[in-house]
Amino acid sequence: MSSTDILIPIIIACAFFGEAIFGFGGGLISVPLISLLIGVKDAATLVLVFQFLFCISLLIWKSSMHVDWKSAKLMSPGAIAGTVAGTLLSAKSSVVFLQLFLAASIVLFLVKNFWFSGFTFRRKSNVVAAAGAGLGGGLLSGLIGAGGPVVTMYLSVATPKKLVMRATLIYLFFIIGLVRLSISIPEHLFTHNVLHFTLLAMPGFLIAIFIGQYVYQKVSETYYKLGINVILAGSAVILLCKALL
Repeated sequence: MSSTDILIPIIIACAFFGEAIFGFGGGLISVPLISLLIGVKDAATLVLVFQFLFCISLLIWKSSMHVDWKSAKLMSPGAIAGTVAGTLLSAKSSVVFLQLFLAASIVLFLVKNFWFSGFTFRRKSNVVAAAGAGLGGGLLSGLIGAGGPVVTMYLSVATPKKLVMRATLIYLFFIIGLVRLSISIPEHLFTHNVLHFTLLAMPGFLIAIFIGQYVYQKVSETYYKLGINVILAGSAVILLCKALL
């Protein structure tokens, strides 16, 4: 067994342990690290498989009962359309510009959270904001595999309670993952490498989400919100590093 065979299951387990607690961040953490070992294309496809399995497992695990269906219904059409467009346009887009733009958006959102917390979306603009967040999240997921922060930034304001926010995130990532998988399969992205590492990482992945689900139940609303902001800040740093290095 090579060092890669050991490292990739560890990365997957750690990334999705965090995603099981907070509902997002697994892809942003794992894709850059795994791409150093097996290349960007195989890394993105491998993580997509686990993101999809993660969403299915937690939706079955009673998460669907807590989804904010009003927000989800408003965001879903844009998320689907954006994911299709982003995936088809990914080869023609400026990845560096998109990474810098998303990183800057996250920084502005965090500044707003800490220093202008009184500002929020008006109720009459909720439909537009939800549709825009769904479209933006889907588009960036298809283009650079990093639409999670966009969806999370909107839901952290629209549905701030951790139970509802996490469940709604999982539902939306399920929809986005389903679309990306539907496009990836005909493109023959499921290589021998992807299947090999999927089988190797599966036991650790299942254990990680089981433990992560247990830890999530023990996390208070305050620490959940703090964790969301920490992951968003880390996402901005990762995106800046990928764009500038």
